Amino acid sequence: MHAKTVLCLGMLLLATSAWAQNAPAPAATAVTPPLPASAVELQTVTVRGEQPGPALWEVRRGTHVLWIVGTLSPLPKHAEWQWTKLETALSRSTELLEAPSARLRMPPSLFSRLALQPSAKLNPGGATLQGLLSPEMYTRWLALRHQYLRDDDALEFMRPMIVAQQLYEKALAADDLTNDIDVADMVQKLARRHGNRVIAVRYELLVTHAPPSTSIDQDQQKGIACLDETMRLVEQDMPKLTQRANAWATGDMKTLESLMPHRSYEPCIVAAINGDFEKQLNIPDLPQRIETAWMDAAEAALVRNRSTVAVLSLDQLLSDDGYLAKLKARGFIVRSPQDVDL
Repeated sequence: MHAKTVLCLGMLLLATSAWAQNAPAPAATAVTPPLPASAVELQTVTVRGEQPGPALWEVRRGTHVLWIVGTLSPLPKHAEWQWTKLETALSRSTELLEAPSARLRMPPSLFSRLALQPSAKLNPGGATLQGLLSPEMYTRWLALRHQYLRDDDALEFMRPMIVAQQLYEKALAADDLTNDIDVADMVQKLARRHGNRVIAVRYELLVTHAPPSTSIDQDQQKGIACLDETMRLVEQDMPKLTQRANAWATGDMKTLESLMPHRSYEPCIVAAINGDFEKQLNIPDLPQRIETAWMDAAEAALVRNRSTVAVLSLDQLLSDDGYLAKLKARGFIVRSPQDVDL
């Protein structure tokens, strides 16, 4: 998501966006919903075949330059990209700065404890989605289940967070989009091929105790809110996701810049995991700490190298108070991809 933002064993890759919606109250009693209406289908077409590929921003101080690749997720499933500009930048560079992250260091006993915690898929006590969701929300869910998930009755007993994830993935696939393209990994492989050193940019965080567990009811409420948000995304925003993905693949910076600052489309499944972890560890300023670590690493790379390549998500790059804005504030000259000649 930049998309691949997940809680791994020993590593937290932080999402800088977060979801903030109030969970709807569960229905007091199960009701018999009307037959599902058809969800609104808007025609979207994803690009295929070879495309220009990711754009590069130029950050310069004097004769030293930092080229930044902006990553995005989801992307068109069947597109391939030319890497001409990126390969030119890598051929002139000494190092590649990885996308910034936070590394969790913890005692082996705590690591084992967290790694072995189960991840339940079914609702506790045999609860069903019809009993958990409001009548209006359940009716919307039935329409989307019919459209994307082949009326799979097994989903009725699954936790709302799990259902949200499956709905999102199926909706992406229906529009020929995917979260499985790891642009950052592709860039790393190209960098190694060109002999660049790959430099990890990580904020080190020592964890000495396990985060307090949340109640089943709290988890369910978060899951319900996440499912509601995911359904709204699928109902209303899939054309914009496709438009964004196509703009990235074809190098259409005007469209990208018009879409990116206004709203993040990162799935709440990811944001919920990272947001909870920040709160439980009492580090609400973790995004700022990671940003500071990257800024310091970028400045150091600009001093020691004539040319460096870096990877950042477009959310980090293009938000009004994002990394590019901070670099400009530090006195660097920043040029947009349309102004860069490589």
